[in-house]
Amino acid sequence: MSAEPDLASGGAPATRALGRLRRRAPAAALPAPAWSLHAQLRRRLLSLLVVLWLLAAGATGAGLWARTDEVLDSALKETAERLLMLPEAALATPDTAARQGMLRPHDEFIVYQVQDAQAGLVLRSSSAPPTALDPGAPDGVRPAGDWLVLTLTAQDGRRRAQVAETLAHRHAGMRAGVGWLLGTLLALLPVAWLAMDWLLRRGFDSLEPARRELAQRPLHDLRPLSVQQVPVELQPWLATVNSLLARVAGLIDSERAFAANTAHELRTPLAAARAQAQRLVQASTDDGTRTQAQSLLRQLDRLTGLATRLLQLARVESGVALQREPVDLVQLAVLVVDEFAEATRSGQLQLQVRGPSVPVSGDIDALGIALRNLIDNALKHGGSASQVVVTVAGQQLAVQDDGPGVAPALLPTLVRPFDRGPGHALQGSGLGLAMVDTIARQSGAQLQLQSPVADGRGFAAVLDFGSDTQPG
Repeated sequence: MSAEPDLASGGAPATRALGRLRRRAPAAALPAPAWSLHAQLRRRLLSLLVVLWLLAAGATGAGLWARTDEVLDSALKETAERLLMLPEAALATPDTAARQGMLRPHDEFIVYQVQDAQAGLVLRSSSAPPTALDPGAPDGVRPAGDWLVLTLTAQDGRRRAQVAETLAHRHAGMRAGVGWLLGTLLALLPVAWLAMDWLLRRGFDSLEPARRELAQRPLHDLRPLSVQQVPVELQPWLATVNSLLARVAGLIDSERAFAANTAHELRTPLAAARAQAQRLVQASTDDGTRTQAQSLLRQLDRLTGLATRLLQLARVESGVALQREPVDLVQLAVLVVDEFAEATRSGQLQLQVRGPSVPVSGDIDALGIALRNLIDNALKHGGSASQVVVTVAGQQLAVQDDGPGVAPALLPTLVRPFDRGPGHALQGSGLGLAMVDTIARQSGAQLQLQSPVADGRGFAAVLDFGSDTQPG
């Protein structure tokens, strides 16, 4: 009896459990919005400035208010004392309308009254009311209606002076002082904003040398960044970056060493197995056995080619093409074409040079892998009767064949690992053009594929080092 659950009949509990798991699963977190440290510091510093200014304005206003009250009350008292010191002759003639009319029109913010012992007015200012400002008030300052009145009585009790200031005038003066403080803040806020923005930008400009050094470096350059002439606050960050660069360099070196060691270890057993298969073919007297041995030999050849491509791909992906040195494309093409001696002798492979040689920046080993794969791809997939031409023209290295080619719609897929074209391409590993594309990007070049080339036939692959492509 089968122990497997019946999904058709008994799957309801599993479905409910799956539903509970889905409900419990947290929703995918949305990416955090980008924010600016410069803008945040500017806002916070300006907010701190405003708060400190308001606190300072409040404290200053309170002190100014108390001090102004003291000074103005002292002025009122001084005026009252002077009135009490007037001789009797000055008070003998009462203030009539005619005498008041002798004064020029003016704003009077402080008024006064002088009363005799019977509380009768003997002298008053032009704006003072005709009745007592604060009848029966004791000596001192106190508000009375719309006035702030200071009352002072002579020592002999025969004369009494009251000097007053409107509350509105005194409060207006106080508010004007505080308003100037706050108004100055409002006027300086835009200036403070611009000044802080300029100062912060100058501060963040100190990060620019390290950023520029890192941005302008080739990708293969993993040397530590310089910590000279950088702020103390930035040095821990740079030390962390340098530690990361050192770890990345170590990983790349380990991967390159692994690829090299693996290539060495795989070539020996594959070569030994191929030699045994060749002996088996030669020693076989039976046709069926010989056929099987030949099939085994072909599979070993294919396995050897695939292993070589995989190891090349591992080496390329580890960043070997990121190394930089001047490379002569003509010399490179001559060296690689010479490796295909049989195709060269038969005339199937030709080399053409157009114009003077222009050195490019790259790694000669990596570019050799790329050109070798392009030629091998053209010879293999162009057909035994095809003509393959390697052309060097300035900063371009092209490999073209007159074989059947591929459909234009398939060209973008050919640079994907293990993607093969139709027809003869089924015999390949699907790694050649993928490696060439990776090497081109790492070398700052661009791989351009074209098919058909002429008369509905042909395939061309061009490595263009004069393009604007940056190393990837």
